[in-house]
Formats: sequence, structure tokens, C-alpha cells
Amino acid sequence: MGRLADRRRDLAGWLVTPLFTLVAAPVLACIVGLVGNLGDHNGPPALCEKAIADNMCEETSLGVIGVHVAISGAMWLLLWIIPWWRGLRTVRVLLAVSATVVLVLLPVRMFDWSIAYF
Repeated sequence: MGRLADRRRDLAGWLVTPLFTLVAAPVLACIVGLVGNLGDHNGPPALCEKAIADNMCEETSLGVIGVHVAISGAMWLLLWIIPWWRGLRTVRVLLAVSATVVLVLLPVRMFDWSIAYF
């Protein structure tokens, strides 16, 4: 109860966490995507296997991209809603990491990697 009740100001953490997440999450997602492109990938993304018969791969891909970006963006906006209390620093960092993971999972889902690649 003592940690959450710590209402001292943490304005630096309140500002740095969302701004760092805004820069770091897309960069990490791009790096994961570039690493995924290094493999031998010919043809459409793996998530298009069911949609390829109807020629709907573009719509399927954009839908998946939109879902990941919307969820990550909503989590990023929540970072600004969390008060700037020092006791909520852990919550802020966990939410920032979660938003980053959601965005990094986008290229993982597009390439349909398994744990065996890592």
C-alpha cells in the first residue's frame, strides 16, 4: 500500500516513458521485421493462406496491421492518463512494455514465426 500511495511527483518519468515508447516500439518492430525478411520468404505472408483463394491478402494484412497499431496506440494513450505519481512508475513501465510487445508481435504474426527461430 505504501508504494502506490506515494504521490510525490515523477514528471520526468511521466514524460519520458511515453516518449521513449513512441520512439522505441516502432524501431524495435522494424528491426524484428527486417530480421524476418532475411529469411527465405517467397509469396504472401503466412496469415494470408486462408484469404489467398479470394484474393483478399491485402485486406487481411491491413486488418492485422490495424488491430496491432490500434491496440498499441490505445495502450500508449493510457500512459498519458496514468497520473504522474512516483508510486505508479511500475504500472507505467509495464504498460509501456506491453504496448511495445503488441507492436513487435506484428511482424512476428506476419511471418508466422515459431519459437524455433529464436
